[in-house]
Amino acid sequence: MGDPLYDVVVVGAGLSGLQAALTFDREGLSYLVLEARDRLGGRTLTSQSNAGSAKAELGAAWINDTNQSRMWELAQDLGLHTYVQNTKGDVVVQDFEGKLVTFPYGEAPKYPSDNDTESCISIRDLVEHLSTTQSPSIFSAGPHRERLDSISFETFLRESNLTTKAIATAQVWTHAMLGVDPSEVSALYFIEYCAAGGGLMTMRSDAMGGGQYLRIREGTSAFSEGLPKKLRSGSIKLNSPITEISQQPDGTVSITTRGPSPQTYFARKVIVSIPTPLYKTIKFSPPLPASKTAVVNRTKYGFYTKYIITFNKAFWTGRQLCGLAQSFIGPVSVFRDTSLGDDHAAITCFLGGSFGRKWASQTTEGKKTSILKQISHIFADGQDISDFVVDAVESPWMEEEFSGWGCPCAHLAPGVLADGWDGLCAPVGNVHFVGTELSRVWRGYMEGAVRSGESGALQAITDLKARESQSAKL
Repeated sequence: MGDPLYDVVVVGAGLSGLQAALTFDREGLSYLVLEARDRLGGRTLTSQSNAGSAKAELGAAWINDTNQSRMWELAQDLGLHTYVQNTKGDVVVQDFEGKLVTFPYGEAPKYPSDNDTESCISIRDLVEHLSTTQSPSIFSAGPHRERLDSISFETFLRESNLTTKAIATAQVWTHAMLGVDPSEVSALYFIEYCAAGGGLMTMRSDAMGGGQYLRIREGTSAFSEGLPKKLRSGSIKLNSPITEISQQPDGTVSITTRGPSPQTYFARKVIVSIPTPLYKTIKFSPPLPASKTAVVNRTKYGFYTKYIITFNKAFWTGRQLCGLAQSFIGPVSVFRDTSLGDDHAAITCFLGGSFGRKWASQTTEGKKTSILKQISHIFADGQDISDFVVDAVESPWMEEEFSGWGCPCAHLAPGVLADGWDGLCAPVGNVHFVGTELSRVWRGYMEGAVRSGESGALQAITDLKARESQSAKL
């Protein structure tokens, strides 16, 4: 008996790959999911406490119940419980000299200089307008898109005649959202990234409808633990990194894995559900077209890591602070309260771009000490908080091969996106490409991953049905 011919092989068992497999399952197709790691979930990874509850989200952490409909439906379907992000209390900005500016959540910070305050509001409103306007949309081809892709986001900021403080505010956005300095990313890419999340204000928001509204009590790994239970038994193979995807003259595709026991599988369709920087680690035969590789080879991650500290008490709430803060001097650019009730106090620290790279050059103890010092200054009036610390954990993505050595979403420098998006996303023969970074809805988030996985799967199903229909006529 020869090797089985699957209708579809899915490469990658993150949320986009698992959703694609679920879509095929519902159509009654035969499928196989190949995952390089020894676990499921891609860039969702929950560190669990001894009691079995979520201790720290090392990867994707938030959903909402309004404009992230697919993740909300999935949470409901899997019986997961949510926790609303805390926004009660003041937000803190750590200024250049270390001076602290506090203001109620939902309002803009008021700096000593009215010019600084107005400049910060003006760039916020400009990016919000560009990322939400529909006439023309940032996604629509045209001179506006070409112009924004020809410059970096830093150039865009400087052309907007901003104060230094306003530019620093925008750098906080790029650090926390993509792990890059404004000079490293195309202005078009950053604004389009905001647009995919409903606009800058929605993507940055911790309130209802925002990108950081709800956390999962069981942890986001519960999504990748629950989805496989809906798939056929034996349909997922772990520890199966791919070396080659070869399209045959008869229309079938062979998929070869590496490792102690290399295997070759055969399918009518393949769904590639891995980060674009990892495409380079696979031999495609025939080679991917230049329209795709020209873009793929320029996708890259910034420096982005999360450092989560668990405390025995949420000492910041006693000072009427909500736990959200941003800094112009680092090492941490953004802090968020990620507590799960009174019995689990925690702050997640987002380190990105040049701030993060400098921080990462320290020893393990040096990294922890520098962050605790910053937290103490911002949230505790300089008080020694070491006695409150229970645990500290750092996300692994910068060292993680099968995530492409980065997180949360690969970006593009100037000069690529305006003309390259269609080529980046396009299928090649019987090979289709999905993933959160290929989504125009909530790109970089779990919602974007699930939507992309389903969309790519439906496209493959349509092609398979058309092929069957054509064969029936012959």
